[in-house]
Amino acid sequence: MKKASKTIGLALGGGGGRGLAHVGFLRELEKARIQFDMVSGTSIGGIFAASYALGISIEEIENRCRKLSNVRELMKLVDMSPPRRGLLEGAKVREYLSQFIDPDLTFRDTKIPLSMCAVDLISCKEVVLDSGNLLDAVMATISLPGLFSPVEIGDYRLVDGGLLNYLPADYPRRLGADMVVAVDVMNDPYNEMPWQELPKNLLFPFAIPEFFLDFYRAELIMVAEITMRKLRESKPDILIRPPIPADVTTLLGFTKANETITAGERAALDALPAILSIFQNGKRIEEELCEN
Repeated sequence: MKKASKTIGLALGGGGGRGLAHVGFLRELEKARIQFDMVSGTSIGGIFAASYALGISIEEIENRCRKLSNVRELMKLVDMSPPRRGLLEGAKVREYLSQFIDPDLTFRDTKIPLSMCAVDLISCKEVVLDSGNLLDAVMATISLPGLFSPVEIGDYRLVDGGLLNYLPADYPRRLGADMVVAVDVMNDPYNEMPWQELPKNLLFPFAIPEFFLDFYRAELIMVAEITMRKLRESKPDILIRPPIPADVTTLLGFTKANETITAGERAALDALPAILSIFQNGKRIEEELCEN
């Protein structure tokens, strides 16, 4: 297993269906026997960050994700009872995640330091999740407003951390990392295929009102601008953007799991020399890798 003299952290960004690229990326790094010292994530990146920190088999996660290409499997995540504060209540998603993230686990149970990002609707501030119940934190970081109900933790009413920090490249350094590898799977709102033009078999497995899709589009534009500013501030040592197909969108891309995972594999292989360089030499790589 390749270890560096300096501590090296990994940051995994949000992106809904596009986030499945993280699975292919992590699997290829596992093949290369690369092990990061700490990991952070937002939204779906938080799911995979938590899985990585717990030492869950990438093969197990990959098998589960590939099943999401089947619409019937996606339908199992849809709550049948009317939601209270979102299109989905989130109970089915929590039940699904609990199959590999035990509901009793806390951040103390991870094999390496882990942090995730959420946003508190009460204080209007970004919240670093690095203690307490692990599954609660995962549910908080993925709770996209309008889609899922907020998650109540203590005095916080938490929603998806991507609202303020879609790619938490600054978080590994808070955990003590000397250098950071960040994986950005976010949609480019200027190049994304309009949802009206997507093949019908790619649509999410339940009716989504058009007003919600307009809200999602507006949020995407806002988040893209915030993310660019955040990355200029955090300056990850290696920034990787997997070549995810344009028809894989945040909400509607889960049925393209196989293609998206493959894009993550390609990104890892292309970035491997640069990643090995920082593990061996602690050398900063300035250019972005595998950008769309």
